[in-house]
Amino acid sequence: MKTRWFVFFAAPRRPQQGGMVLCLILLAAVLAGCGDSDARVAEPAYYHVAQGLVLQQQPGYEVTRSFIGRVEARQSASIGFEQSGKVARLFADEGETVAQGAVLAQQDTELLQVERRELQAQLQQAQADLALVQANLKRLNSLNKRGFTSAQSLDELQARQKGLQATRARVQASLAANQLRIDKSTLLAPYSAQISHRLIDQGEVVGAGTPAFTLLQSGPAEVRVGVPVDMLEQLSAQQHLSVRVDRRQIDVRLLTKGFSVDAVTRTVPLRLELPDDVALVNGQLAYLSLPQTFTQPGYWLPLSALTDGVRGLWNIYSLQPQDDAGLYELQSRDVQVLHATATHAFVTGALSDGEQVLSTGLQRLVPGQVVRLATVGVPSTAQVELEP
Repeated sequence: MKTRWFVFFAAPRRPQQGGMVLCLILLAAVLAGCGDSDARVAEPAYYHVAQGLVLQQQPGYEVTRSFIGRVEARQSASIGFEQSGKVARLFADEGETVAQGAVLAQQDTELLQVERRELQAQLQQAQADLALVQANLKRLNSLNKRGFTSAQSLDELQARQKGLQATRARVQASLAANQLRIDKSTLLAPYSAQISHRLIDQGEVVGAGTPAFTLLQSGPAEVRVGVPVDMLEQLSAQQHLSVRVDRRQIDVRLLTKGFSVDAVTRTVPLRLELPDDVALVNGQLAYLSLPQTFTQPGYWLPLSALTDGVRGLWNIYSLQPQDDAGLYELQSRDVQVLHATATHAFVTGALSDGEQVLSTGLQRLVPGQVVRLATVGVPSTAQVELEP
């Protein structure tokens, strides 16, 4: 309770009494101030409330890396005629599915047919000449037995017979070559496939080897993707993996691993077999995800627990307990970030397992400041997915 002082004085009658009155007023004011200070209650010290977490050491961290590949048919070929000529007819077009051996296009064979008739006539002539020589040779052999002919005549007819036989064989070979050119004037599908492109038109004169159709083999497609050399050890033939095409996750089987490094991408190609019932378009992008483990002890921390340091390092604030219960002093620690995700970072430094660190609000606090701890959490391990 405050002490109240009441001072009554009258107007002084003498000059000496004025000084005494002034002293009494000052004394009353001092006594009133002492009474107010005794009544005040001492206010408690204020400490900023902070949030912390407990460090848990990890033996390393795992990164899921994603590699881009393409969906491809097992065989993709641009086929054409083996000889030059005019395209007489087309039997297939883009987007159609054809079976093995189906006729795709045909060249004009009129000149080949004329050549064939000429060769057939030459063959008939050679056979007729050969028949005549054989008949003469038969007669001379009969006369030679009775001594009415010379050996020279027999030798000449025998040589003539051999020459005609050779001529007949040559004409027969020419007929076979002519028939082969006629057969090759018809373009056939080498395997069951879908026609991706048609590159010729009816009536066009094409040269030998000019691409006419682009065929994509029917059946299960493949995914071709390149991976770094250091990841080949964790892959084995016939291993089941998973790829993502658009928004679909598809199980695939590893067919083969390459044996050479691509000069541009510095990766080794993989062939992945897609299931039979999966219908994809040739050239679609496919993403292969593979985990990669890095053995390096460290700690996962939220990005909010890090602040800029010097010389490429980062700082965190360690919570050191004080004598008073619930009070902690902040100490700065240098850490190195080995890997980071969108929300967490894997760090290493002068830290110990089970140590408490500040998890957020570093921009409002400074090292050496004493704070009260609100909550203590445990950072979760983070797994990151990277593009190559």
